[in-house]
Amino acid sequence: MKANILKKFLFVLALLFLSILSNGQYVLFFATWFFTALLLLAVRKLPRWKGFLFAFFIIAIGYYIGTDVAPFLPVFVSIIITIIFSLLASLPYLIDSYLSKHRSSFMSTFIFPTSTVLIEYVYHQFDPFGTWWHFAYTQQSQSVLLQSISLFGMGYITFLITWFSSVFNWIYEQKNEWKNVKKGILIYSLTLGLTFMYGGLRIHFQKPNSKTIRVASISALDSLKVLIDIQGLNNKETENSVKTETRINTSKLNQYLFNKSITEAKAGAKIVFWAEGNGTILKEDENKLYEQASQIASTQKIYLGLGLAVIDPKNDKFLENKFVLFDQKGKKVIDYWKGISVPGAENPISNNKTTGIQKIKTDYGTISGAICFDLDFPDYLKQAKGADILLAPSNDYKEIDPIHTNMAKFRAIEQGFNLIRQTSFGLSMGTDYTGKVLSKMDHFTDNNKVLITQLPTKGIRTVYSKIGDSFIIFCLLLFIWSNIILRKRKKTNSKNIIL
Repeated sequence: MKANILKKFLFVLALLFLSILSNGQYVLFFATWFFTALLLLAVRKLPRWKGFLFAFFIIAIGYYIGTDVAPFLPVFVSIIITIIFSLLASLPYLIDSYLSKHRSSFMSTFIFPTSTVLIEYVYHQFDPFGTWWHFAYTQQSQSVLLQSISLFGMGYITFLITWFSSVFNWIYEQKNEWKNVKKGILIYSLTLGLTFMYGGLRIHFQKPNSKTIRVASISALDSLKVLIDIQGLNNKETENSVKTETRINTSKLNQYLFNKSITEAKAGAKIVFWAEGNGTILKEDENKLYEQASQIASTQKIYLGLGLAVIDPKNDKFLENKFVLFDQKGKKVIDYWKGISVPGAENPISNNKTTGIQKIKTDYGTISGAICFDLDFPDYLKQAKGADILLAPSNDYKEIDPIHTNMAKFRAIEQGFNLIRQTSFGLSMGTDYTGKVLSKMDHFTDNNKVLITQLPTKGIRTVYSKIGDSFIIFCLLLFIWSNIILRKRKKTNSKNIIL
């Protein structure tokens, strides 16, 4: 009796440990596979609603600990997010429990993964934080596996992980039916094998072989960052003195960034751009800054991109978060405003103008740009389809370093562009369209804060960029079809495998 209780206690403890490691800041890619399989095993041994509640609490504890990376959010908001996420993440276990009498059929293994994919997809369509903590991100270190998202998107990786869990449990329950078990193992192994075969071929034979160009991306020194006294600028008694001080500080900051840009241009860089909001300017001085940028771009014969925080103290939403690119003739060719502001910290102060992701054709391929948080939304990044190069000025903080940058390379694989994410207070990285890391720089250890990347000039049109989220529709149809087949199966109560 005591030994049995101890065994159950240790099993639950192991599940909690794996839950923490299965997503978030402490993630280990293999923990996700083991955790999901073992949790499904545990839930199936419990009565339906007890199993659902058990799954909810195990997932919630792991999620809250593993994803506690947003210090700007009040605790009660984090708890609400945890509850919503965990309830939705537990629903597939509840759905699976309704098929307990039909599990002899291999078709039953599709219910859990398809329901997980569908619920996850819907959740992230409405989540204001985009695709944060998507199942697929847990596999960011697995380059060969990640190539599959160029075909079917991130939902396919979720499907593979949760289908593994379902097949694992099906084999466990059908251990006396070896003939069926062999067929089930063959089907899953063939699917996984083809996935890895495609990934290996893509990495080794479809990797970029185009010419490369030298790109320099720049972050400002921490000591030069400017704090804007909005209240002082809006106070008639202090307006002039605060404005004078602000201009002195912004001039020093922006001139440093211009000087670094010129240095990198002389060193051979053909594209130079700044991290998100690293250049800072008052709204009334914005055009003068553009004139200076235009002159430098034309004189140095470079594409010069400014990551700018334009401050308009007269507006309640005083921040204009921009990426402005000048071509080699000094012409402004991209005037992009950040598409999606971070809820809680950034959104209340951001004045967003809908510009959409812009693309320009150059001698170095088609160049596009998006800012930081924008890249957490695959649907939004579909606008960059056809780009060869995406420049992504960004700004993070220590708690999400390097999680956030690792997420960005998923967009490169999905859409087939080569990417540079220049990140203040985080990891800067350049990757090709297979997600291969070409360059990286840690803001917290690099004193120069300049990332040099030899970036391919040619991207690729991926299957995903053409068919979008068709795999989600496939999962919906497979879920419906499986349920129909299993309902018919109930009448015959056969133990044969149904394909």
